[in-house]
Amino acid sequence: MRIVFFGNGDFGVPALRRLVASPHQVVAVITNPDKPAGRGYVPQPTPIKQEALSLGLPVWEVESPKEPSLPDRLRPLGGHAFVVVAYKILPKAIWEMPPFGALNIHPSLLPAYRGPAPIPWTIMAGEKETGLTIFRIREGIDTGEIILQRAYPLPDTWDSGELARFLSEIGAELLIEALEGLALGTLKPYPQPEVPHAPYAPKLTSENTRIQWDKPAKVVYNFIRALSPEPRAWTLLQGKRLQILKAQKLPPRRITQPPGTVWREDGTTVVACQDGPLRLLYLQVEGKKPLSGEEFAQGYVQNRYLQLT
Repeated sequence: MRIVFFGNGDFGVPALRRLVASPHQVVAVITNPDKPAGRGYVPQPTPIKQEALSLGLPVWEVESPKEPSLPDRLRPLGGHAFVVVAYKILPKAIWEMPPFGALNIHPSLLPAYRGPAPIPWTIMAGEKETGLTIFRIREGIDTGEIILQRAYPLPDTWDSGELARFLSEIGAELLIEALEGLALGTLKPYPQPEVPHAPYAPKLTSENTRIQWDKPAKVVYNFIRALSPEPRAWTLLQGKRLQILKAQKLPPRRITQPPGTVWREDGTTVVACQDGPLRLLYLQVEGKKPLSGEEFAQGYVQNRYLQLT
């Protein structure tokens, strides 16, 4: 097949790399323009652009897929299928163009966790299983026909970064399987099942990434790992934002401290949740460098109690 690839972030890099190694031909890569970043505001390419250039692929930097001229530019490429990974919402004029459709790799078992942040919300919910869905883009967010879907166990120690790396590599292989199945007619797309009250995965914001210490320790633990390495769960310490990068579950025990209380225990930092304590392994105070739990206990906690809000 002749493939047009749409993508921006790291999650799509293995899929692009795998397509180039396959019999398929990537005729164009569509990605965002370079964006200023860092202290010097130096324009930085997207991870997809960097990978595409290293693979010798033609790159189109497109500000928005809604640009009126884009369909006319794409049509002469004769794409048999479009592959869309971690990109923007495509207009109908584009996703209906290729004969085999515009295929998206979604890191959840659709229809569960439709939306822009499926991996963090899956971990937050404490799911024991997750998976990947290759589906055809249609009207509506993540609602198109399923081409291929696979489930995988979700270790309760993985954070979002680890799960994303695993699913991106697996997704690259499933994508090739899906394209072959469509080309040979051995895979028939089918509608997503109707699941009332299926969990949704909305955009992560400052409001929904703040830790609620009055929740059970297991819930807080899942919340912290779901938001690591980015955008990070946060709380307030004496009016300053404190990001919690990594935590550790402890054996359940009865405590008398109110939720959010921090103290030093065995040289490390421990915090009270609704039903027991949680050990904080890595933290970062606003404007400071990241600290281990031991360093934080020595520098901030010492022999007193602190209150996180």
